[in-house]
Amino acid sequence: MTRKLGLVASALSVVGTLTLTLAVAQPARERSDTMRLLRNMIPGPINQITDAMQTAGVRNCANRIEQTSAFLTQGTGSALLFLPERDPDNSMVSVSMELQPVGLPRAYASATFSPNTAVGCAVAYESVQYWAESCTSVAAKRFAGGVFGGSIGSEVAMLNIGPTARVFLLRSTPTSCVSIKKEVVR
Repeated sequence: MTRKLGLVASALSVVGTLTLTLAVAQPARERSDTMRLLRNMIPGPINQITDAMQTAGVRNCANRIEQTSAFLTQGTGSALLFLPERDPDNSMVSVSMELQPVGLPRAYASATFSPNTAVGCAVAYESVQYWAESCTSVAAKRFAGGVFGGSIGSEVAMLNIGPTARVFLLRSTPTSCVSIKKEVVR
């Protein structure tokens, strides 16, 4: 009897260790009233970000969410939605995304939507990409037509690409660059 109890205890210990190892190795699925994780989004007739936001009660900004997320998610990706605790249709909402644009390096992007502004739903978005080429090359090839607008400080150059859009270029190494594209849509 003691031997059987010892075997059962050993088996439970192994199962408990395996369960703990799996829990640590695999990220928890984020799903709560204020967070919603969308994995492996693909382009299609239904914009998964817009659909999830509308399901959560966000309707005032539906058109802007559709427009902005369709623009940012040209390719595949995943997203984490930040939803308000109360009054979702009258509160600011945000989304963070990992994107794999077709033919470009993987990127991080975020967009924030604010309803009930003087212009309806206001939007600000940013996309961040690492490039294995110099910032001078990135500016010329990837943001052709951008006008040098000075720098923020000593390390971040700025390109003007529209009235409310800028690209910030940060040198990583002499042969690599990080670009941050930011736009406020009114």
